Amino acid sequence: MRSAALVHISSADEKEIYRLLEAIAAKREQVEALTVAIEELKSEVDVFQRRYNAHISQYYRELDKVELETQEYRLRLQLRRENVSEEEIEARVEACFRTSRARVDAYEEVEQSQPIPEPEQLPAAKAKHLQNLYRKLAKRYHPDKTVDTKEQDKREQLMPLINRAYHEQDIQTLERLSLGETETHISEKTSTEKRAALQAELRSLNRAASDLRLEVNRLKTGRTYQLKQQVENAKKAGTDLLSGLAKDLERKVKTGRTHLARLINMWHRTQ
Repeated sequence: MRSAALVHISSADEKEIYRLLEAIAAKREQVEALTVAIEELKSEVDVFQRRYNAHISQYYRELDKVELETQEYRLRLQLRRENVSEEEIEARVEACFRTSRARVDAYEEVEQSQPIPEPEQLPAAKAKHLQNLYRKLAKRYHPDKTVDTKEQDKREQLMPLINRAYHEQDIQTLERLSLGETETHISEKTSTEKRAALQAELRSLNRAASDLRLEVNRLKTGRTYQLKQQVENAKKAGTDLLSGLAKDLERKVKTGRTHLARLINMWHRTQ
C-alpha cells in the first residue's frame, strides 16, 4: 500500500502532501521501469556484440591485416624498381606503415573474450555508502517481503540488477533506486517542512527519470543497437544479414590473400 493512502486528508496542506506522495510513488515506479529497461537494453546489446564478434569481427581483422601487408609489399616492389637498397626499403616500409601496423598488431593481441576486470577499491567512505545503499535496497526489494504477485515479479527483476550494481560498484544506479523513500519525510515535521522535503524528493526523481530516458535514447541510437535492429528486421524478412556479411568478407579475405601471395612471390623473385 502506498504511504499516501495512510494520510488523512483534512486540510489544503494535507491535500498537497497527498498529491506529492502520489506523484512520488508514480515517479518512483517510472524510475524502476526505466532502470530495468536500460539493464535489458545493455544485455541485448552485449549479447548481439558477442554474436557479431564471433561471426564478423575476425574477418574484418583478417582483412585489415591482408590489406596492410599488400600495401607493404607494393611499396617494397616499387622501391626495388627504383634500385633502393633492401635495408632502406625495410626502413621506409616500417616508417610509412608504423601506425597501421601498430593498430593491426593491437587487434591481434586482443582476445575475443576479455575477463571482466576487478573493480577498483573504493575509498572507505564511498564503500560504506555503497554498502548502506545495497542493504537498504535489498530490504526494500526482496521478493519474499511481498505477497502481491505483480510486485513480486517487479522485485525479481530488480534484485539481480541491484546485486550487479553492488558488485560492480555502480553507485549511481543504486542511488537512483533508493529515491522515493517518503517515510522519513512525513514524520515529526510541520506541514511546510513535509511539503518542502517531498517537493525536493520529487525533483530528484524527475531528474533521475530524465537522465534514464536520455540513457535509453543513447543506447537505442548507438551503432551496435542500430545494427542489431537491422539484423533482426532482415531476419523477419527471411534474410540472415550477419551470415551474408560474413560470407562476403570471407570472399574478400580469400581474394586479398591470393593477391598478396602473388606480390610476395614477385618480391622473392626480385631478390
